[in-house]
Amino acid sequence: MIAMHSSTMPDTARCAGRAAARLALIGTVAVMLSACGGMNRSDRPAQVEDRGAVPAPPAATGSDTQIAAYTPPAQPAYARPEPKRAVAVLQQRAEDQRRSGDLDGATVSLERALRIAPDDALLWHALAEVRMTQQRHELVVQLAAKSNALANPADRELRGSNWHLIAQARRALGDVGGAREAERRAASYN
Repeated sequence: MIAMHSSTMPDTARCAGRAAARLALIGTVAVMLSACGGMNRSDRPAQVEDRGAVPAPPAATGSDTQIAAYTPPAQPAYARPEPKRAVAVLQQRAEDQRRSGDLDGATVSLERALRIAPDDALLWHALAEVRMTQQRHELVVQLAAKSNALANPADRELRGSNWHLIAQARRALGDVGGAREAERRAASYN
C-alpha cells in the first residue's frame, strides 16, 4: 500500500489553483478577442472612376519616314597620359642616345625612368626596342609581354607594336610557330 504524506496535499491544491488561474486568463483573452471581431464595419471600398477605353495610337499610313540602320559610333583614339617631367626627360635622353648609337646609355636611361614609373607600358616597350637592336631576343619577348600586360586595353597601337616585336624576337630565336602566333595577334590590333 502506498501511504500518502500530508506534505503532498498542499502541492495538489496549489496546482489546482494555478490551473484555475490559467483557465480564467485564457477565458478573459478569448472574450476580448471575440469582442474585437464582432464589430460591424460600414466602410465600403473606394469607387473606381471609369474613363472609357484608351484610344489606340494613330496608324502610320503612307508615311515616307525611313529609319536608318544603326551604325555604332567610331571608337575615339586612345590618348596616353602625359608622363612625369623626370620620366619624359629620361625618355627623351634615351631616344637621343639610341639614335646616336649609345644603346647601353639608352638602356640605363630607360631603366632609371622605369624606377620612377614602373607601370608605364610605353617605357617597357621602348626598352624592348633597344634590346631588339642589341639582339637580346629572349629579353625582348619578356619586355614586350610586360608592356602588353601593363598597357591599357584601348591602346591598340602599343599592343600591336609589342606583338610585332615578340614575333621578330621569336623568329630570331628559331620559334617559327610562336612567331606566326605573335604575328596573328599583332594583326588583330591593326
